Amino acid sequence: MAINSTFKVSRSGLKLFLECPRCFWLDNKHKVKRPPPFPYTLASAVDFLVKQEFDIYRKEGTLPPVFSNYKIDAKLFNGPQLPEWRHNFTGVQYFDEDLNAMLYGAVDDILEFADGSLAVVDYKSTGSKEPHIYDDYQKQMDVYTYLLNKNGFEVSDKAYFVFFVVDKSVGKFDKKLNFNEEVRDIKVDPSWVAQVFERAVKTARQEKSPVASVDCVHCNYIDKANAHGGNIIHATDIDKDFVIVPEN
Repeated sequence: MAINSTFKVSRSGLKLFLECPRCFWLDNKHKVKRPPPFPYTLASAVDFLVKQEFDIYRKEGTLPPVFSNYKIDAKLFNGPQLPEWRHNFTGVQYFDEDLNAMLYGAVDDILEFADGSLAVVDYKSTGSKEPHIYDDYQKQMDVYTYLLNKNGFEVSDKAYFVFFVVDKSVGKFDKKLNFNEEVRDIKVDPSWVAQVFERAVKTARQEKSPVASVDCVHCNYIDKANAHGGNIIHATDIDKDFVIVPEN
């Protein structure tokens, strides 16, 4: 990947780089992707419906009760950029001219405060008894806040999660799920994003594979499998239940 070609890194791409530089390099340099996880279709459906519901409040100029119940004195951002910011393949974008690279990420929603500052909002649905803010959730909000600031917006030092927690106390399914709503705020720290973004771009453009993360289950699996070479299966014509692998 030549430095004169524009390179795009998504928020999830930056996450992959932090998890394992080699997986990130293989993905971007050679289009060798990790096996995909199971799709989170139920969580995606909740996100879709919440956006529709919150957009009704946005048009009315009112704050959804889940925020007002938590005494958050703000309004839903209603700028013309929002549809693009929410779109997975555009998102909030920042182009670094020195790196000739773009960092981008799609947000769920934005709060706007009286002083004009913005705060990122992310919807999370969970079947756990208590919502938990994982380290990746923190980094996700750090990146979005960084991107908003790079687009010239004043940003809050906080970001907000709206958790939709499945209520399991009802005693039956009855073809529907009931959720309890809960808001959690975190203090954002986007100070690390620029350096990691630069490292990721330079890694993607290098010719030699970087070292894999010692914690990468994908690389560990491949390395252990490769250590056995082709000696795992000695198939013959009578092994009808196995893929036939010719002997050298």
